[in-house]
Amino acid sequence: MHAAVADITTHIGPIIADASNHNFRLRIARNRPVQHSVPKRKHLRRVLTIPNPLPYAILCKVVADNWTDIQAAAGSTISLSTPVRSDERAVEALFDRSEEVLIRARRSVGSRFLVKTDLLRYYPSVYTHSIPWAVHGKVAARADTQNTLYGNRLDVCVRESQDKQTGGIPIGPDTSFIIGELIGSRLDRLLEERLAPTPLKGTRFIDDYHLYFSSRGDAERAIAAIHGVAREFELEINDVKTELCEVPEIFEPEWKTHLRSIQVGSSENARSMHSLFDYAAEFVQKFPSDSIYTYLAKKMLDGEVSIETWAESEPLLLRAVLAEPSMLPVLVRLFEIHGVVDLDGLRDTIETLCVYHAQLGQGYEVAWALWLARNTGTTLGDRVGEAVVSVDDDLVALVALDMQDQGLLNLPNTDLWNSYMTQAHLTSEHWLLCYEASERSWLTGQTGIDLIGSNEFFSILRAHTVRFYDTQAHGAVFAGY
Repeated sequence: MHAAVADITTHIGPIIADASNHNFRLRIARNRPVQHSVPKRKHLRRVLTIPNPLPYAILCKVVADNWTDIQAAAGSTISLSTPVRSDERAVEALFDRSEEVLIRARRSVGSRFLVKTDLLRYYPSVYTHSIPWAVHGKVAARADTQNTLYGNRLDVCVRESQDKQTGGIPIGPDTSFIIGELIGSRLDRLLEERLAPTPLKGTRFIDDYHLYFSSRGDAERAIAAIHGVAREFELEINDVKTELCEVPEIFEPEWKTHLRSIQVGSSENARSMHSLFDYAAEFVQKFPSDSIYTYLAKKMLDGEVSIETWAESEPLLLRAVLAEPSMLPVLVRLFEIHGVVDLDGLRDTIETLCVYHAQLGQGYEVAWALWLARNTGTTLGDRVGEAVVSVDDDLVALVALDMQDQGLLNLPNTDLWNSYMTQAHLTSEHWLLCYEASERSWLTGQTGIDLIGSNEFFSILRAHTVRFYDTQAHGAVFAGY
């Protein structure tokens, strides 16, 4: 992998040097990212983005070259999500989300009122020109017509990775997490200035604020100040989620407190699993937007589940996943650990998920259901093949093609996906399918044309056997997915 990075860096070096001589205009083809719809909360969704590797590599180089300055700018007295180097990914938040409650409790001591809010559709709402505003200030950023400031270069690179669009930053990449923290930290500092001499106490995790004050008047001023600083960056506060309440507040919903107290795992508790899922079902009625079944599945993943408990739990989990497909990644891990008890039940559940969500174009649910089938060696019926070939989603296409290659799924036709096997699609929103399906010989383009060999950058990836789809993976199959 180090050799691949070296060759990629060598390739993009002249592109960046040339750009620096032309007001940092990257003279590369227009690139569009892969998009993938995932569930956010019940009936709500967000779109994850997988940027084309060429503009993304350039963006990462700019981040790496300016990492010291970025670290200095990305962070504040209340931020829990300051980006730091990670062993799991490129970067991660300074604090884990699970630590937030304890930190809030400590920082709220002596306060009587809480202001709770977040930014409305934060990443999709970011105006890319606000990136340099955050790190350099509007005056300096606008005066830098040669784009020598790293904030302006980040702005250019983000736009290049999303068809030159200035609206929003991609959801998913670590670079977006870093950029989001640059802007969030600037908002924190402005807010601190506006509220002085009232101290800024509390926490911010990405775009979620929990701020504590001694008086109601100070709390009301804070709400007005948050609106003001957000507007400076063309962002909006989520009015629906904005609350002013007295301390002590409720730190977690009652369902989580209740379910956490119940032990799972031992053979003595096997019979109690029905009661546990009954409790969860009751809470789902009261908290329809919360991922209660997913929490329960994670609880089982973290515990030492006996053979008897797993046999009792498997049908309960398969029933629950139809209501809450967001638990599919956890279910994949559980089946990897404990195996399949009822193959027919598993097959019926997967087929129902695939057929239902395929007609809605919901790629996350279909891709994970297919991956569950692939991981467990479950052969799916023709109705699944007929349903998934109409899903215009690269992740769905790759898992389905992989399953067909293994004899686990029959695809009646792949006309839609075959249409993306052209040179032009290596820079389109289907670059992932075009590259992976070509390299694995799952789909073929025009006879006599080497799709990957005709593209200088993707030829480098080929030479180093770079893969974005890992057929040997456990759990998540796509990098960062």
